[in-house]
Amino acid sequence: MGRHHRRAARACAAFLTLVLVTAPWAQAQPAPAAGEPGAEAAEAELVAADTVSAVVSFGVQLGFPAYRTASVSASLQARFVGFAVHAGGGPGGVAFGLQARAYPPIPIPLPVYLAGGVDLYAGRVAPHVAVGAHVPLGDGWRIDVEAGAAWTPLLDEVRIAPLLGIGASYAMPVGLSTGGEAAAGSGGAGERPGGSSCEPGPPDLEALDEALADTVRRFVGDAVATYGSVYRDLRYRTSVVDRRVADDRATVTVRYAGSVVEILTGRVVEAAGEAEADFRWDGCRWRRTGLRY
Repeated sequence: MGRHHRRAARACAAFLTLVLVTAPWAQAQPAPAAGEPGAEAAEAELVAADTVSAVVSFGVQLGFPAYRTASVSASLQARFVGFAVHAGGGPGGVAFGLQARAYPPIPIPLPVYLAGGVDLYAGRVAPHVAVGAHVPLGDGWRIDVEAGAAWTPLLDEVRIAPLLGIGASYAMPVGLSTGGEAAAGSGGAGERPGGSSCEPGPPDLEALDEALADTVRRFVGDAVATYGSVYRDLRYRTSVVDRRVADDRATVTVRYAGSVVEILTGRVVEAAGEAEADFRWDGCRWRRTGLRY
């Protein structure tokens, strides 16, 4: 039981960190420097917006059997279900594939799926089943791994062959609002007035606040899209404890605490800690350059 609790806590920490490291910036006023009155913002419990998020991804994959040697792929996941298509080939020529996926709410710190589909190549049809996982790397990037079995035609016979695949993809969350605010893209948040036509100038602290708020939207969207099939009911408390600006660089430190509920077990899992995010001013906007937690 203790081992399961520690594993669940790490999973929750990964989820909460993704969401919480910048969450207060959406509501917070500019934080004073460390040591000044009010350097620690008052904490308030917040509840994540009720959204059903989907995630669209594009990537490349290498694998086996030979008709899947190399391919490009695209997929769509909406909570517990998903679909994927790929096109590529190998020694046997061009191949196309279609796959349906189910994402069970297993409380581990990465999304896993059960899949079934077919591959078409050289006038042949090869059904397959597989188990796969997405390993988040941050900023939308992830590693995709898959293993299973394929029913491959060989003359007048059908033989079962191992199916293996590994690849990399870039995932983009799409918010489908059901009462909350949909996740927004980065757009021009964090820019000086004038947007893309602005003239380079000194760092703008108001634009830094906008960049922080935009980071909130991106991280909340990524987290819900990635872990929404495993956890629900995100609640959190946050405070900005430090903000340092030096020339064209800024670092913000955030203290967070919160909880999520495992969909499968109903267990409430908690996590707490601190995180730092770095930004750099390029003349027109603040760009996030680092994250530590």
